[in-house]
Amino acid sequence: MGRSAYMTEVVRSVRGSLGRFLAILGIVALGCGFYAGLQMCGPDMRAAADRWYDGCALWDLRVVSSQRLDDATVVRLRKVEGITAAMPARTVDVMADAAGKSVAVRVSSVDADAARASRASGASAVTSTDDGYLNRARLVSGRWPRRAGECVASADATTAPLKVGDVVRVTSAAGDVDSVLARRALTVVGTVSSPDYPYTGSFGTTTLGDGTIGQYVFVTDDAFAKDVPYTTVYLAVSGARGLESGSSAYERRVDAVAKRVRRAANAAAGERFQGLRADAQAQVDAKARELEAQRQAAAAAAQAAQAQLEEAQRQIDAAQAKVDAMQGPEVYVLDRAQSEGAAAYQADTERMDHIAAVFPAMFFLVAALVALTTMTRMVEDDRQKIGTHKALGYGRARIAAMYLAYALLAAGTGAVLGIAVLSQVLPLIVTNAYGIIYAVPSLGLPLPVSLGIALASGGLGVGVTLAATWLAVASTLRETPAALMLPRAPKAGRRILLERVGPLWRRLSFSWKVTFRNLFRYKRRLLMTVVGIAGCSALLLVGFGLHDSIWDIIDRQFGPIIRYDTTVGMDADAAEKDVGAVVAHLRDAGARRVERVERRTMLARGKGGSASATEKTRVSVMVPRTSAGLSRCVSLRDRMTGKAVAFGDDRVLVTEKLASLYGIRVGEKIVLFGQDDAGNTKGKGVELTVDGVVENYVGNVVYVGRDAWRRVEEKDPSFSTVLADVRGGTSARERLAEELHDMDGVATVAFSSETIETYRHMLSVVNMVVVVLIVSAGALAFIVLYNLTNINVSERVREIASLKVLGFTRREVHAYVFREIVLLSLLGDAVGMVLGTWLEGFVITTAEVDYVMFGREIHPLSFALAFALTMAFTLAILLLMRRRLDAVDMVESLKSVD
Repeated sequence: MGRSAYMTEVVRSVRGSLGRFLAILGIVALGCGFYAGLQMCGPDMRAAADRWYDGCALWDLRVVSSQRLDDATVVRLRKVEGITAAMPARTVDVMADAAGKSVAVRVSSVDADAARASRASGASAVTSTDDGYLNRARLVSGRWPRRAGECVASADATTAPLKVGDVVRVTSAAGDVDSVLARRALTVVGTVSSPDYPYTGSFGTTTLGDGTIGQYVFVTDDAFAKDVPYTTVYLAVSGARGLESGSSAYERRVDAVAKRVRRAANAAAGERFQGLRADAQAQVDAKARELEAQRQAAAAAAQAAQAQLEEAQRQIDAAQAKVDAMQGPEVYVLDRAQSEGAAAYQADTERMDHIAAVFPAMFFLVAALVALTTMTRMVEDDRQKIGTHKALGYGRARIAAMYLAYALLAAGTGAVLGIAVLSQVLPLIVTNAYGIIYAVPSLGLPLPVSLGIALASGGLGVGVTLAATWLAVASTLRETPAALMLPRAPKAGRRILLERVGPLWRRLSFSWKVTFRNLFRYKRRLLMTVVGIAGCSALLLVGFGLHDSIWDIIDRQFGPIIRYDTTVGMDADAAEKDVGAVVAHLRDAGARRVERVERRTMLARGKGGSASATEKTRVSVMVPRTSAGLSRCVSLRDRMTGKAVAFGDDRVLVTEKLASLYGIRVGEKIVLFGQDDAGNTKGKGVELTVDGVVENYVGNVVYVGRDAWRRVEEKDPSFSTVLADVRGGTSARERLAEELHDMDGVATVAFSSETIETYRHMLSVVNMVVVVLIVSAGALAFIVLYNLTNINVSERVREIASLKVLGFTRREVHAYVFREIVLLSLLGDAVGMVLGTWLEGFVITTAEVDYVMFGREIHPLSFALAFALTMAFTLAILLLMRRRLDAVDMVESLKSVD
């Protein structure tokens, strides 16, 4: 047989078993495409962010100091080796009325001239002739500010969206607003999208309000009060722009320069501190000399003059004590890993990598089983042809090559189609879904395809299929031509375990006895079918379970755990009578569980390793005025046991997600850090011993008793946050909010309904991902069931024909064959429920973000849906196979070997 005849044989094999060929093609296309698509999601998301960061010249390092920064420091940093640009900026966090609500707003200065001269170049780049202009925000609407009372606001904000013409009215800040800002009313003249704030759920942390920045605005330099120092210096690192943000090469490059920047910044800060201290000492010395002159002049004066001199001396001594107590500044050199938005986005892309590393393995396992079963059946059907080829002198390799070519053609075509389609579709769906919470412009079609990932995916799919084909062919080729010329003798029947259960076996009908004997006689077919169906049902359960776990956090958090629905935040300088008036007003309005707490936004970490996206995690620290009052507002319980966790004035409790991020167990330490006005870490941190871990799903909380709080601060807290459970509908709450805002000292009024809507918006990201998983698993299930059922029927053509000859009716023949398939599907479905539960748990813990803990339970309805959907596919396939059974010719029974 020449080459052309050989290829003709391969083509005929394809035509003669087109259903088998398409089954292998489809399963490999799904496996390879799903693997390549998921593997490309993370890299595509990172490439999109890197293009956005580079196109807008996002900073690589930023320098902040506890004693602010001056022009001399900026000049010094600009001269550091490896730094190509240094841009100073002023920033302050304020509470403001914006978009009809009171929110924390970050006000930052911008080089208005450079901003006006810049031009947007597509959705992901802003070009400028000024290389020193960093963090270039893209103007979405309106114009840039020209004077002190104007600003541009975020176009991506979800908490407090603003439009051109709105007014941001600053109400308070951590210090004196008027000493920082020259204007309290800022008119929005444009909206922008900034690469420095990619995460739209929160634009950063602050000590104000609920601890999160709900809106950011950029203003001109003259919007700040005169002589306000810089708060931050942004730096660009040479060579960093050519490397992907977050990659190991990028981090090595930035870390090397950061060391030099840290030395220069510390030196500059030290010199500035010495200068400030010298100035302060000079003032004290001048006062001391003046006092000494007055003392000499008043040596013979009256006693009253002596008393005045003594008072002046005390003031000088106090001033000298302050000078002596002056401490050097703390300088922080931060990279993008300490930027909450960039770090959260990077962590989410890496979670997609983790899911992609494990989830498609199920597809490849099922593909291998389907390929092995399919090719085994094909080889069995071709026994006589193989025997003829061997008898004619063809070697094993030549004969095996024909089947390997068949498998290669099917698997190769499937791999190319699957990778070509799903490497575009899956990343596009995932990046668009994440676009709901991240303001990172997507890459657009066609998406880049990594050659390494494509080759690895295709190699796995084709390799698994070829390996399964070789296993199927190798055993047959070891037989002699004479043995191959004859059909394989039917497998000998054996007593099965069920036959030993006499009372049950005797009550079974003849057809059921045959069914059970067939099931356990062909153990390989049993194993292949059960594993294939189990894999499909497991993937379906993961899809439904993922939806349950994510959407459960709303229902489990608000009501069962958080029993209050209203939070009233007071100004930092609110008087005790103002807080008391708010409490009284809430009680008069019919509110329940009205309790006072001290609420601080801090940063926390453990003493060991971390699974967090950042070195420190933002936490809400809650110190109740009374321990019993907190227990009325919050259910402090263990998730696993459901038992209450004891809380008292000397105890510290942390929520479960925070504990898992840092591996904190009861009896171990957690370190709390304060924040400055811009949300940067302040101080060396305070260690507290954890006394319990409590269930919580939204946010990370540390509950600290008022006695334990004294290890953080010596003075008693003001308990200026009021929690309450307010009755009534939306209109009643709006009316109450207006009344509270009119009261003295009230800064913010927040309702849980707003938080719930925010989290629903964030969690809608997963809906599309869940749909993709379910559709993919459904397609896999359909292909697997069709192929396995088709093979099952093909193997039993002679048996089915014999049944017809023996007088079995059409309905009886259908029941005889389909009963086994249904039983195998039920068994595989049951195994899939167990496997899917484990797989869903892995996916959930991998996909979680730092500030949310997903539910850990799969709803009974999801089990039912996954089970029923698999069985529905089975029934659909059986309906398609009815024609196949009806077409079996009774003459086929005469071909059986007697």
